[in-house]
Amino acid sequence: MFFRVGLVILSCVLPASGVPGLTGTVRDAAGGERLARVKLTLSCGGHEKEARSDAEGRFVFEHEVGAGCVLQAASVGYRALRVEVKGDAELELALTPDTFTRREQVSVAAGPFEAIEQSSASERVLTGAEIKNLAAVLIDDPLRAAQALPGIASSNDYAAQFAVRGAAFQRTGIYLDGVLMHSPFHTVQSQEETGSLSIVHADLVDELVVHAGAVPTAYADRTAGALDLRLRDGSRMAPVVRLNVGVAASGLVAEGPLTKSGRGSWLAAVRKSYLQYLLKKSSAGDTLAFGFFDAEGRLTYDLDSRNQLTLSFMDGSSDLDRSEKKNTLGINSIMNADYHTTLANLGWRYAPSSSLMLTNRMAWIRERAGNRNNRDLPLGEASYGEWVANSSLVWNWSSKTPLQAGTSFRRLHDDGFSAQYNFNPLAVRRRDNWRATGLRGGGYLEQSWSNGPLRLGAGARFDGYSESGPVAVSPHVSATLRVARGTQVQAAWSQAIQYAPPMLLTIENTGNPYLLPERANHLVGAVEQSLGDRTRLRAEWFQRDDRDLIAQPLREPRMLSNGTIFVPPAAPKYLNSVHGRARGFEVFLQRRTANRVSGWISYGYTKTSMHDGVTGATYAADYEQRHTVNGYASYRITPTINLSGRYSYGSNFPIPGFLRQQDSLYYLSDQRNVLRLPAYHRADLRLNKSFHHETARGWSWRGVLYVEVMNLTSHENTTYDSFNGFNSRTGQAYPTFLKLFPIVPAAGLMLEWERGAKR
Repeated sequence: MFFRVGLVILSCVLPASGVPGLTGTVRDAAGGERLARVKLTLSCGGHEKEARSDAEGRFVFEHEVGAGCVLQAASVGYRALRVEVKGDAELELALTPDTFTRREQVSVAAGPFEAIEQSSASERVLTGAEIKNLAAVLIDDPLRAAQALPGIASSNDYAAQFAVRGAAFQRTGIYLDGVLMHSPFHTVQSQEETGSLSIVHADLVDELVVHAGAVPTAYADRTAGALDLRLRDGSRMAPVVRLNVGVAASGLVAEGPLTKSGRGSWLAAVRKSYLQYLLKKSSAGDTLAFGFFDAEGRLTYDLDSRNQLTLSFMDGSSDLDRSEKKNTLGINSIMNADYHTTLANLGWRYAPSSSLMLTNRMAWIRERAGNRNNRDLPLGEASYGEWVANSSLVWNWSSKTPLQAGTSFRRLHDDGFSAQYNFNPLAVRRRDNWRATGLRGGGYLEQSWSNGPLRLGAGARFDGYSESGPVAVSPHVSATLRVARGTQVQAAWSQAIQYAPPMLLTIENTGNPYLLPERANHLVGAVEQSLGDRTRLRAEWFQRDDRDLIAQPLREPRMLSNGTIFVPPAAPKYLNSVHGRARGFEVFLQRRTANRVSGWISYGYTKTSMHDGVTGATYAADYEQRHTVNGYASYRITPTINLSGRYSYGSNFPIPGFLRQQDSLYYLSDQRNVLRLPAYHRADLRLNKSFHHETARGWSWRGVLYVEVMNLTSHENTTYDSFNGFNSRTGQAYPTFLKLFPIVPAAGLMLEWERGAKR
C-alpha cells in the first residue's frame, strides 16, 4: 500500500543578514529511499560550494546562506533538481528517476519487493531504471529487459519474444495499460522469431510486471503467463524535451503540463531506425534486416478529484527491402515486406471514495501486413483488428477484505492469405485464404481476506468465444503466510484457458473450425526470506499441466519404426493433439537499492514432457530450456557515473523436429526434439555518464552518454532458423541455423531540456 509524503522545500523567510549553514536530506522520489553520492552545488552571489550526500542521504553546507542562494542536486539516473533557498528549514529533496513521471512528492512503499498483485505467487517486477539499463543501447526494447528476469528463457538476440517455463511466447499475454495486445512488434509477417522489436519506447514505461505462473484472474486468454506494461504520464511540472541518438535508432520525447494548475499532462514520442543498414553490413546477406518508425502519445486530465481521463495512441510501421539480393532469393523467399500496427486506448478512472475505484477502457487495435517475392508477387497479406471494452472494480468494503471484479469484451476480425509458387513453369502452387469475425467475452471476480500473518484469496474467470469452444470457468486460489519475521510462504493454484486464433479456425486446407481452447492447470509454491530491508532470497516450485494444445502433428517428416520415411501430406490439419507437463524450480537472490549494488542472480530448472496423441511421440517441449542463469547488477560509482552489467546462460532449446545428427549431417529420426542447440552465453556491460548545465533563460539541460558492449566475451551463439526439406531416399534433412550477435560495441547520447526547473 502506498502513501504520500509531501516534498518539503521552502518554509521560512531568511533574514537579510543570512543564517549559518544549510542541511537536508535527498531521497528517491520513486520509493523514498535516502540517496547517497548525490552531487549538491550551492550558488550564492556568484560563489559556488559543492558537497555530496552521505550514506544516509544527508548533506551539510557550513558557510552562511542568504536570500537568493540556489541549491542544485544531480546524480546519474535522476533528473536534476534546482531549489531557490529562502529559509533555514531542514530541506527534504526528492530526485525523480529518468523514467519516472515527475512529481512534487515522494512515494514511500511498504518495501522494495511489495507485491503489486497479492494473489500472484510468481510475480517479477522491473522498475523504470532497471528497464532502461537492460533494454540495450543498440535496441532499447523493454521486452528484452524482461528477458533478464528470473525464470525467463531467451537465446535469440534478434527476437523480442521469450519462453516462460517451457511454454512458447504465444501463450504469454502482453498487456499495455490493461489491454491485451495481439502483436505489438516491429517485425515481418510469419517471421516474428527471426527478427522482432516491441513498439513501446523504454523511456515511456513506468513499470514492467511479469506473472510466470498461476496468473491472477484479471489476465485472460493465455495459458502460460502475463506481462503487464504500464506507461507513465507526462510531467505536470514543466515542459521537457528529450533527444536520444544511438547507433541503430534516434528518438524524440516531449512532455509537459496541460494546464497551469497541473490538472493534466501530455506526452509524445517518435523513433526512427537505421538498424537495417547496420545489419545488412554486419550479418549474413539473407538476414531479415527490417527498418521501423513509430510514434506514441498520451494525454492525462483530471476532471476533478474523483475523475481522470487518459488517451493513449501508438502507431508503428516496419519495412523490409532485400532487393539488393534479388538474384539470390528463391521464388518463395520474401524480398519486400511491410507491417503496420496501431493502438488507441481511452481510459476513465472514477474514485467515488477512498475505498472504491472503477476503471473503464475502450481500445481499438489494427494490424496490416504484406509480403512479396523477387517477382513482385504476393506471398501473403493479413489484416487484423479488435474493438475492446474493459471494466474493472476494486472495492475495499472492509480494511481486510478487498474485492476485485471486471469484464472484458473483444470483437476480433482477421482475414488474409498465404501463397506458394512453382518456379518452372511460374504458377501458384497453393493459396490458403482465411477470414473470421467473432466476439470474445469474459469476466472475473476475486475476493481476498487477511488476518494477521495470513492472507487468502479466491476467485474465478468466466470466458466464452462465439466461434469456438464452450464457455469456460477458470478458478484461482492463493495463500500467503508470514511464518516469521522476514519469512513468508506463498502458494497458488489456478486454471487458464486460451482460445484458438481466428486464422487457425478458418484458413483453407489446414484450418479446423472444431478446435477446442487450450487449457492449463498451474500449481505454484514459494518461500521468501528477507535479508535486511532491501535484499531477499526467494525459491519457487511450479507444475503446469497442459492439454488440448494445438499442433499440426502430420506436418513434420520422420522415420517410422519400420525404417520407412513418413512424407507429410500437402495440407496437414491443425488439431488439439498435444498434452503434457512442465515442472521445475527457480531460485534467486535480489537486492534493490539506489545506493549500493542493486540487481539479482537467478537459476532456473525446467523439465517438460509432451505427448502427441496422433503420432504417439513423447518429447521435450520446443521451448524447454533445462537450465537458465540470469544475472544483473548496477552500481552508481560517482554522482555522474553508473556501471551495470547482465549475464545470461541457457542450456538452450531443442532443434524442433524428428532429427538426429551424424558427424556434421542431419538425418530424419523416429524421436522428436532429441537434438539441442549449443549452450547460449552472453555478457553485456554498460556505462552511463551524466552531465548537467543551467541556462540564464530558465531552461536547464542535461545529457547522458551511454556506452555498452554486447556479448563481451564474443561467444559464438546460434539459433534455429528453418527446415529446408529432406531427401526421401536417404533420409538426410536440411535444417538451417543463424549466427547471433558477435561482440558488439554501441553508444548512445540522451540530451534533455527542461523549462522552469525551479522548485
